[in-house]
Amino acid sequence: MTDTPKSDTPSSPQRPIWKDIFSQANLTTGLAVFAVVLAGAPYVVPKVQSYIVEKGMLNRPAMLMTASQAYAAQKQAADAKAMAVSIKSRHDSLFEDKTDPILGNPNAPIKIVEFLDYYCGYCRAVTPELKAFLAQNPDVAIIVKEYPVIGQNSRPLAARALAAAKLGHYEAVHYAFMTDTIKTEADLDAALIKSGVDPKEILALAGSDEIQNHITRVLSLGSDIGVTGTPTFVIGDQAIDGAKIDDVKKAVADARAARK
Repeated sequence: MTDTPKSDTPSSPQRPIWKDIFSQANLTTGLAVFAVVLAGAPYVVPKVQSYIVEKGMLNRPAMLMTASQAYAAQKQAADAKAMAVSIKSRHDSLFEDKTDPILGNPNAPIKIVEFLDYYCGYCRAVTPELKAFLAQNPDVAIIVKEYPVIGQNSRPLAARALAAAKLGHYEAVHYAFMTDTIKTEADLDAALIKSGVDPKEILALAGSDEIQNHITRVLSLGSDIGVTGTPTFVIGDQAIDGAKIDDVKKAVADARAARK
């Protein structure tokens, strides 16, 4: 056992600790720090909140997925609304361009606009069902917008299809291009011959300024209204992207009901 040594000299009275805490210098420093914190709050607090939210979402993948899906849905709705406005503003270019080829009854009261590319797998896949749908619904026609965006070989086919339209053979050439495998010039010529047209005559027409300008005009139109892929269908002021034939049929049914 040890004892604490005792001083032989008397100790002086101690200064109360609260006087040191609330001294003028400490008060001044404390107020300055508090002012800095308040000044930085609008910047610091949101960052802290953002960090907390981010960490919380990363620790809960289901929450992150829900938020992502909600954002995607909101963006899709906003894009559809913006596209509807663009479609209305370009209505005549979409539905009244007399140089566009038409599939089905040209006098049909219900018109569908289709942006397509002959090298688009989805366009090719949906073609047989669209063809059958037109045969069963004579009050519906498809205005074709040749929209060659898939690759460098897309535009030559689009130009030849438009050339065939000028000769009155568009439908035959269109369906041949959509169903045949075309990888070479020989394949292309064979599809044209099968459709009843002369490949050389078609080639000469396809290179004309009229047809090339037509394609350029359609490409610009598609870009203006927000077409990002093929096929894209436009019915009224509604755009349907992808080979969603059921959505197309529903839109046609709605258009038919609106006419009654």
